[in-house]
Amino acid sequence: MTIEQRPADTSVEERVRRNVNRLQSLPALSAVVSKVIALADSPTVSGQQVAEVVGKDQSMVTAILKIVNSPFYGLNRRVSSINHAVILLGYRTVRNIALSTSLVNAFSGAGHDPRFDRRRFWAHSVFTASAARLIAKKQRNLDSEEAFLAGLIHDMGRIVFDHYFPEEFGQAFDLAEKDGIALHAAEHSVLGMDHAELGKVIAQKWNFPPHIAEGIGVHHDPVAALETSELAVCIYLANELSHVAEERVPESIALTTEDESVEETDDVLLDAEPQMDSNYTLSAMERIDPRVLEHLDLGEKGIGELLQDLEGEMEKAQAFLGALNLQ
Repeated sequence: MTIEQRPADTSVEERVRRNVNRLQSLPALSAVVSKVIALADSPTVSGQQVAEVVGKDQSMVTAILKIVNSPFYGLNRRVSSINHAVILLGYRTVRNIALSTSLVNAFSGAGHDPRFDRRRFWAHSVFTASAARLIAKKQRNLDSEEAFLAGLIHDMGRIVFDHYFPEEFGQAFDLAEKDGIALHAAEHSVLGMDHAELGKVIAQKWNFPPHIAEGIGVHHDPVAALETSELAVCIYLANELSHVAEERVPESIALTTEDESVEETDDVLLDAEPQMDSNYTLSAMERIDPRVLEHLDLGEKGIGELLQDLEGEMEKAQAFLGALNLQ
């Protein structure tokens, strides 16, 4: 598949339209995951229905139970069936786990461009999902599991660029490095759309609710996020906080594998993260658009608390990443 390059007389909007039409061959989600997503958004769904659908794919059952029993969820007893998992965690949480395992299986392995590390990509996706859930719980006007889902897939456009358009994606990296601009800006210049816009297309193709697709599409544009929805603002903020928090942890943390113990990961995090400091919080606030901070009534204290909570979540997220069997 090739994506249309920029001819001199073609507008960005026209290139976006043409390339979106060419993206109809994007992979579909598995039948089981598609059904689980549809059920999770139904007002009349029962946990038993979700369990029955997931139970049709034994490999998915095994993968889900592996994550459910990881330290990420901190359950005090072992879960041995999908029915039990749905009862304890809820069908939306099981949906998110099913989607996670399905996407990692579909887009596993090394990236085409060495500058795009897929394991780090998935780490950032899970960290952003965790941050979005934290924000949703604190704001109390969002569904925390829906926020987790949106955070998990907010950068899917980037891995699709790498998977299907590696040459053009590499050119975007080159342009970003040459001109010192953000990668998403370089994507737009080279490809006619950035990964956020492509992510919106993907979410629509996979039949996610419209407000999730819209939020993904504007997660690099705080003004558009404020005009779109509270979920869009949540995704924007979660992405920014995740980037800030990731800068404070060693390179090895985001690449922890299942073979590395949670205790070892915790020790490294404790060594690397001695104490929340005001400079760290202020640097985060400088990265976040002040209009978003004002909208959410977040000052230095609130951002500091979110960062501290997020670093705790990042420790647990290592277990989630390890259970995903990243290659």
